[in-house]
Amino acid sequence: PFDDVRRGDWFYDDVRYVYETGLMNGTANRIFAPSISTTRAMIVTILWRLEGSPVVNFAMRFRDVVENAWYSEAVRWAAANGIVTGYSENAFGPNDNITREQLAAILHRYAKYKGLDVSAGEDTNILSFNDALTVSEYAIPAMQWACGSGMVNGIAQKGGMLLAPRDTTTRAQTA
Repeated sequence: PFDDVRRGDWFYDDVRYVYETGLMNGTANRIFAPSISTTRAMIVTILWRLEGSPVVNFAMRFRDVVENAWYSEAVRWAAANGIVTGYSENAFGPNDNITREQLAAILHRYAKYKGLDVSAGEDTNILSFNDALTVSEYAIPAMQWACGSGMVNGIAQKGGMLLAPRDTTTRAQTA
């Protein structure tokens, strides 16, 4: 139903799937906005919906998560289950664009939460990527897992492949 997603777009089938399954909605009437960045609130909401939108009894510790916002129950669920940790004990950054390394870390924690095998990255050497040393320490195991599982292949640039860990992730990439 989106005017900005057309057959032939590399992300067409992915957007169709996340829309039809209720994991992602548009950003406006008939607009999916595939090129805009995914926010931290968006990614936890997608995972929360994937789990059936459960309600949890967990005290919200993030002061920047507004009670009754469209994403607040998703953040509550993700924090209660160790899927997100936030920037600090009191800050989540719901409206911040999610970086590739943050997305990998959240998906890595979600995979562990689901009891999935995350050993794919244990022997993955990400040092072959030109920017491997720019991956934040907390995200190294997650980026190794993302590369080892084939979820992240890197970005071809003049001079080699990049992980681009601090680049933001678009809605099309997230789909």
